[in-house]
Amino acid sequence: MIADFTFERLGIEPGRADRHRLAGTVTVDGSPARRNIFVCDRRTLAYVAATTSDPVTGAWEISGLPEYPEGSLIVLALDNTATYNAEVADYVSQVATAGV
Repeated sequence: MIADFTFERLGIEPGRADRHRLAGTVTVDGSPARRNIFVCDRRTLAYVAATTSDPVTGAWEISGLPEYPEGSLIVLALDNTATYNAEVADYVSQVATAGV
């Protein structure tokens, strides 16, 4: 069994640090799943943010992130059921969203 999650590129406008975010979907064997999501700075492993994916859709989003250099985040999806290993996405970049 393989746990997998994907990222959606939200927004297009770079710049302001008050409107950066990450989003994605967690699936386990192709089905949406509830998992704890943690984001860390990949250079220091410092905690950045956390959330939980929706149990019905697998969707998750973290908004209001400070601006980080391109590819400098690590995203972890931890298995709350203790059945699978964590999934890791490395060299992740947040995106700036329109508005605000």
